[in-house]
Amino acid sequence: MIRIIISYLGTFVIRIIADMLVKTKGIVIKQTKFSDSGIVVNMYTEEFGIQSYFVRGVRRKKSGKSSSSSKNKAAMFQPLTLLELVINYSDKKTMHNIKEIELWYAYQTINNNIIKRTLLFFIDELLYKCLKEESANQDLFNWIYNALVWLDLADEGYVNFHLVFMMQLSMFLGFYPKKDNSGSKIVFDLQEGKFINGIPGHPNHVSGKIATSLGKIQDTSFEDSRKLVIDNKTRKEVLETLIRYFELHIPALGEFKSLDVLKVVLE
Repeated sequence: MIRIIISYLGTFVIRIIADMLVKTKGIVIKQTKFSDSGIVVNMYTEEFGIQSYFVRGVRRKKSGKSSSSSKNKAAMFQPLTLLELVINYSDKKTMHNIKEIELWYAYQTINNNIIKRTLLFFIDELLYKCLKEESANQDLFNWIYNALVWLDLADEGYVNFHLVFMMQLSMFLGFYPKKDNSGSKIVFDLQEGKFINGIPGHPNHVSGKIATSLGKIQDTSFEDSRKLVIDNKTRKEVLETLIRYFELHIPALGEFKSLDVLKVVLE
C-alpha cells in the first residue's frame, strides 16, 4: 500500500513539472470548429513554433444567442491576429489550454482596407501551408510580426507586399533564389532555385519581364516595395510563378482558395 502511494505521488510530481504556465506571443494561423461553442486554434508561437489550442465559449450554442464576451473572444482568433498568451504547456501534449490572452498588437487599418485585408488572407493561407514544423524560430517569428505591422501602417505602396513576402519567406524555408548576373540574359530556374544566363533543359523556368521583376523583388525590402513598378498583368504572372516555385519545393502545398479573390481585388 505504501509503495502504491509513493508511486502515485511520484507520478503527480512529474506531471506538475511537465505541465507549466508559459507566457509567449502568438500569431493566429487557423481556427477550426471543435464543438458547439469551442474551436481549435493553430498558432505560430514565439516559444514553441506551431501549436494547437482548444478554446471554449467562442462559438454560439445552438440553443442560445452569442454573448458579447464570446464575440470579443472570437475576434481574438481572426487570421493573423497578434496575441500575448499565458498557456498551460506540456511537452507530452499536442493540444494545450490558454489560461490568459490579450492583444499584442491591434491592427489600425487592415480591417477597414479591402486590399490589405485580402492580402492578409492570402498571407495567412500561405503560412498555414508552409509552417508545419513544431519548432521555434525567433528570426522567422520576428520577421512575420514586422511584416504584418508594416502592412498595417503603410499608407501607400503595399500592392506588391505579397510578392516581397513570398520571396523573403523562401529564405526561411530554405529555397531562397541564388543569382548569377554575369551576363545580360536573365532566366529564373524554378527547379534549381537560381537566376541563370541560359535556358535549362526542363520547362520549370521563366525569362523576360517576369524573371526581371522577380530579380527586382528579391532586391527589395518592404519599405522600398512602393518603388516597384509592376503592371497588373505582370504582377499576376509573377504571383503565379512564385506559387509554382513554392509548389516545386513544397510538394504538398495544394491549391490557394484566396488566390482568385486576391487577383480580382488587385486589378
